[in-house]
Amino acid sequence: MTSRRVVITRKGGPEALAVVDTPAPEPRRGQVRITVAVAGVAFGDVVRRRGLLAPRHPFTPGYDVAGTVDAAGPAVDASLVGARVAALLPGPGLGGYAEHVCVAAERLVPIPDGIDFADAISLGLNYVTAYQLLHRVVRLRPGQRVLVHGAAGGVGTALLDLGRRLELEMYGTASAGKHELLRARGAIPIDYRRCDFVDRIAELGGVDAVFDPIGGAHLLRSYRTLRRGGTLVSFGVSGDLSRGWRGVLAGLGIFASLKLRPDRRRVRLYAITATRGAGWRRCRDDWAELLDLRRRGRVDPVIGARVPLGEARRAHELMDAAAVSGKIVLTCP
Repeated sequence: MTSRRVVITRKGGPEALAVVDTPAPEPRRGQVRITVAVAGVAFGDVVRRRGLLAPRHPFTPGYDVAGTVDAAGPAVDASLVGARVAALLPGPGLGGYAEHVCVAAERLVPIPDGIDFADAISLGLNYVTAYQLLHRVVRLRPGQRVLVHGAAGGVGTALLDLGRRLELEMYGTASAGKHELLRARGAIPIDYRRCDFVDRIAELGGVDAVFDPIGGAHLLRSYRTLRRGGTLVSFGVSGDLSRGWRGVLAGLGIFASLKLRPDRRRVRLYAITATRGAGWRRCRDDWAELLDLRRRGRVDPVIGARVPLGEARRAHELMDAAAVSGKIVLTCP
């Protein structure tokens, strides 16, 4: 049986993605094979495509998948065949942009009846990140004020959705065309292109937490919006990518300098599966909790675009242009 997958052939732009046909993988001991219905597209895939944290080329990107178990390897309960499941994949390339993937059975997250695969994948990487930021990295109380950068993106819309459940006072930076979405999710939008968010937040008296996926010198400005006792969480490096590793290392230096300031404001660094308390087992359990919240109508993920697997290049073009809000998913026939 053949299986299509997307590979990144070299460091570069979306044109570095190609679709290839390979034999379908066979599950090893303790593994199952999933026929993938949808795979998530994440900014981390763009980071790898541009040459940071990338394994040897060619490799298949993709953090998370949802689909149906079609085969079980040795030492795996055969009754799993036919189950609707989701899973976070182990690195380094991760491998989710494919029609079939093999993954350890213990990594599986059952998908409840009534939840479609696209919703399930939207509650994966992005929502698990947001859930852990709000419940494990910073513990916030109703009425506290937060600032979310990139608020119309995958993690940003998830933070607003979950923050609304916590009754937080939320502000989000986004371009003007995305402000209506932010308002609909309970946040007050700030147009970062026309308004200095530092001045805007200063008028309010500061915030209790800032969630910053941009990194680098942007952290300095985010830090200035904090009240005493507030927390800045850095969880991305999108602002440093143009400078490669040099930019990332410079950003980490800025983070370290902020951490040493004795002014009763805190800074935290978060990376899913790598941060203490955010390993893959905790991610698996948090994803299951989020699926249950979806089943009960308590969360509402935003799917910005559904793109066929064979057009993954277009999905990356959308990511590069920040052309959609919420989650971009790749669909398999």
